[in-house]
Amino acid sequence: MSIYPITMKASLFIACTLFICSSAFSQAKSYFPKPSLSTLPSITIHLHEEDAPAQATTRSSFTHFEVLDQRPDTARIGVHTNKSSVRHPRDRQLVFDKPANTAIESWLNQHFTKSDGPYTALIVLRTLWLSDAKYLKEDLKRYPGLQLERTHIRLKAEVYAGRDGNYMPIFRFDTLFYTIKSVYSIRSPYTDWDEDLAALLANLADSASAIASRKQAGSLSIPLAAIHEFNASRFDPPIDDNAPLTPGVYASFEEFRNNTPSIQNFEIKREGTLHLLYITEPGGSYYSHDAWGYCDGKNIYVMRDGILRLAWKEGKAYYFYTTPVAGSISPGLVAVEYRNRFIYTVDMDTGIIY
Repeated sequence: MSIYPITMKASLFIACTLFICSSAFSQAKSYFPKPSLSTLPSITIHLHEEDAPAQATTRSSFTHFEVLDQRPDTARIGVHTNKSSVRHPRDRQLVFDKPANTAIESWLNQHFTKSDGPYTALIVLRTLWLSDAKYLKEDLKRYPGLQLERTHIRLKAEVYAGRDGNYMPIFRFDTLFYTIKSVYSIRSPYTDWDEDLAALLANLADSASAIASRKQAGSLSIPLAAIHEFNASRFDPPIDDNAPLTPGVYASFEEFRNNTPSIQNFEIKREGTLHLLYITEPGGSYYSHDAWGYCDGKNIYVMRDGILRLAWKEGKAYYFYTTPVAGSISPGLVAVEYRNRFIYTVDMDTGIIY
């Protein structure tokens, strides 16, 4: 069962023979080198007391909230690109003032608990990512309204009601929340994220309490150890077991996760600073933008906008830079392109890129 926020500005819900032109590709430097998000300046996102709904405790079914952080990257909760700089964007990593599970626990326990509630609440946090609204060109052409979106919050969680050491599954919370751009707005996006994240968490807590109160005695219960074991298994794909990377082209996200690229007849070509994929066949080769990505045996590249983007790993998560403009980059356009690039991440459950 899925419960989605209903008290928000706007929302969308998302329940996703080896032939290598090695000399040209290996000698080519990637346009954007592998950085480390940990070196970026930090911006703290706050869950303010005033953003909690009034009298939330009176309708709570829980005496206590516990948050289990099972995200691939637990060091941050998002990335923001500030384009105010003339020379280059000023990326910021978004963080709480304490570990994410502790910050969320503290806020929920302060505002959404009742001393005589029948249950404790367990929230398994699977995704929490705050970012700029970023879409492919073809998506913007197909859905022009997407150009109005300003910020995104992606939140996925499993919620359980616990009693006597066992936990009843309550629901899965899976949402994309966005704010709308305003030409005349002087609000900081950080202010939007402060308020909107609080609204999402409040909605999650209220929904959990309402559903838990209707649960029947004898409902399915799961031991806490089983919940831990299931979530830990999410981080055991072959791509993460430190085995040597298999060279080739990934036709799908599953091939990436399993370290089993199925396409071995291909060529990587450079056009300017861009790396393009060509699939080779007996009659020749053709440009491909449908593959999921590529591995040269040392590095992983993700396909985005028909271009192979060098990815890097932090924690169990993968990130890469991209720009919204495709095509060769002439010297006069380098600065413009650099100002327009974003950091993307890969949802390690679904393969969705955002």
